[in-house]
Amino acid sequence: MQRRSKPLVPISVIVFVIVAIIGFSCKFSFADFKRPDKGSVNFGAAEKPEIKSPPQAAGFKTLFADIAEKVIPTVVSVIPTKIDTVVFYNNPFYRFFDDDQFGDGQGSPFDFFFGPQYQQPQQRQRRQQQQQQPQAEKKEFRRSQGLGSGVVVSKDGYILTNNHVVAGADEIEIKTSDGKTYQAELVGTDSLSDLAVIKIKDKVDNLHVAYIGDSDKLRPGDWVMAVGNPFSLTSTVTVGIVSALGRNRVREDNPNAYQNYIQTDAAINPGNSGGALVNIDGELVGINTMIITPSGAFAGIGLAIPISMAKWIMQDLIYEGKVARGWLGVEIQNVDQATKDALGLDEDAQGVLISNVIKDQPAARAGMKRGDVVLSVDGKPVKDANELRNLVASLNPGKKVPVMVIRNGKQITLQVQLTQRDEGKVAKIGSNEEKESSASTSSDQFEKFGMEVANLTAQNRKDYGIDEEVKGVVITNVEQTGQAAAEGLRVGDVIKEVKIRGRDQAPVYSVEEFKKIARPVKEGESIMLFVDRKGQSFFVAFKAKK
Repeated sequence: MQRRSKPLVPISVIVFVIVAIIGFSCKFSFADFKRPDKGSVNFGAAEKPEIKSPPQAAGFKTLFADIAEKVIPTVVSVIPTKIDTVVFYNNPFYRFFDDDQFGDGQGSPFDFFFGPQYQQPQQRQRRQQQQQQPQAEKKEFRRSQGLGSGVVVSKDGYILTNNHVVAGADEIEIKTSDGKTYQAELVGTDSLSDLAVIKIKDKVDNLHVAYIGDSDKLRPGDWVMAVGNPFSLTSTVTVGIVSALGRNRVREDNPNAYQNYIQTDAAINPGNSGGALVNIDGELVGINTMIITPSGAFAGIGLAIPISMAKWIMQDLIYEGKVARGWLGVEIQNVDQATKDALGLDEDAQGVLISNVIKDQPAARAGMKRGDVVLSVDGKPVKDANELRNLVASLNPGKKVPVMVIRNGKQITLQVQLTQRDEGKVAKIGSNEEKESSASTSSDQFEKFGMEVANLTAQNRKDYGIDEEVKGVVITNVEQTGQAAAEGLRVGDVIKEVKIRGRDQAPVYSVEEFKKIARPVKEGESIMLFVDRKGQSFFVAFKAKK
């Protein structure tokens, strides 16, 4: 049998050597790249792009930078610090390892093995002396910091910011845009507007001060700039426009809050609160306050308190230490088209409907009545309920102001002497009613108005939770596709008064009276009802079914 001889060198080794030789023969290096002489390469295009800008745009190129240069020094970082004291006493950890650390006489578990019975007399005497000493405790001070912004409003160190920025702070530090730091003290806060005033403790007279503008002149579409310190990024500038004015009902934390926000799409983020919103002339027109967002980050909707509101609140806090708001003593609501029809008002008429007048309050003493439509206060026209509320609040308590109203188609002027808003009075709105016997409306009334009413009885008062003092007729059925349901009327609501066009507002004490008053209302005509719901009174107006 013939034997095959083995090669002296394995083929795999030969292949490896060949590949290695080829690899080393290749040069993977830029060492031999020939570099050009310095200055021999021309970078960028030789000529500017030809962009024809209108002459008006020449100044616009540097406009925002010019505004930022002037405004940034007037905005400071507000760093509130809260100091919490944590007291440890009777801590099991100390009791386990310490020799009666807290003087409770229990000692430690080791006493079981090495306790007094095993100690010398001197040790037992020292232990008894320790037990007679006052209880010891361990304290720790924990500091937590926040960050917000503020606007310098005077050379001597007054700064306007948000209440939620400094609320509960034990220390407040101020840092200016050029890096200087100061300690500040709280001058006053107002939770209803979310504003606060602080003041630098040191004597200063060379601060950059914001120029206070007029937010009442703003219009949707105006350019604005927001300046603040979002996410600790100091002196941040963002630009946008005024998206809307007079925003309200956005603060869910306090339903009694005064809200009249400027809405802007200039980016506002955590840390911007208390910062400046300025117009195209660099004038302070708002204090950045909050955002509306589904995620917690900026979503294009930022809100600022108009400086026209912030200014008088700031002055009250500085001079008086608190905010004194004017008070009329009424409940109010907006006027919709059906209400205008029922009251005989023109389609373009603007005003605020008085839905209730609180007894012994300024409006009642001046002769104001439920159903009056307020056109102006102190010579200033009012378009909606929020505007009236903010306007009255801005007036000094004790001031006598003319209030123009429409009553039964006629304009009259009442002289009202305002008092100071009292939170206790705000919550108390009463009524003086009495009960009636049972009956209900006919089917034709249900067809016309989309609801049935009945006289008040002991049973339906109990069923619907209606107070004994309330009088009127109770709604017992509402057609879900009718006008009454569309306007929000519910089963259990009590109709106290009825107003139809061309007739005075009339109280109703029974179903028969309701039918008599409402019978003349024709299809397509408006009817206005004064309604009580769980002690809250309001007007509802709608048209009879066609």
